[in-house]
Amino acid sequence: MDNLKFWARPAIIAGLWIAATSFTLAELTTVVPSLRSAGPPSPQLRDAKQHKVRARAQSSSQAAVAP
Repeated sequence: MDNLKFWARPAIIAGLWIAATSFTLAELTTVVPSLRSAGPPSPQLRDAKQHKVRARAQSSSQAAVAP
C-alpha cells in the first residue's frame, strides 16, 4: 500500500502534465492556418482605402487653397 501511495502523486502529476501539453500542442496547430486565413487585405480593399485617403487629401488641399 505504501508503494501505491508513493507512486500515485507523481503519476497523477505526470498525467495532468501530459494532458496539458497535448492540449497546448493541439491548439498551436491551429495558429498558422488562422494567421494565413487572416492574411493581407485583398487588393480591392486596399485600393478602396487608398482612394479614400486620396480623396481626403485632395479635399483638405482644396480647402487650404480656397480663400
